[in-house]
Amino acid sequence: MSILDWISFFDNLSLQEKDNLALFCQERFLKAWEVLFKEWDEATALYIVKSGKLRVHKERPDWDQTLGYIEQWEFVWEMAFFDWENIPKRRMASVKSLEETVLIVMMNYSITELARKRKDIYDKIAEVINDRKLKNELK
Repeated sequence: MSILDWISFFDNLSLQEKDNLALFCQERFLKAWEVLFKEWDEATALYIVKSGKLRVHKERPDWDQTLGYIEQWEFVWEMAFFDWENIPKRRMASVKSLEETVLIVMMNYSITELARKRKDIYDKIAEVINDRKLKNELK
């Protein structure tokens, strides 16, 4: 059984593909209110919330705007995935935990390589990004 078996995003992958991708995954634990990363940090990994809840926000000297929340089995990273112009890729917002949170950490190169081989994965990531952009525009 793979660490990725519980993530519906990867349902179309074969057992072998999941096992190969899982080799590049590990768990990370965050305490309540712990910062995962800040806006403009280099984006080197994809995070999947296994349990807990994260807050995505923009911090400015005179205000702090909540962009959304990331909950169980949702991703953090995919916005930077398609930022082909900026190398190294940078975070577009800050993220911190709202409670104790367990993340699955997947290094960029592993998901990028998979997306190159599997257009369906690439398309799913694009769909998640479009959904998040639409939600942000509605705020």
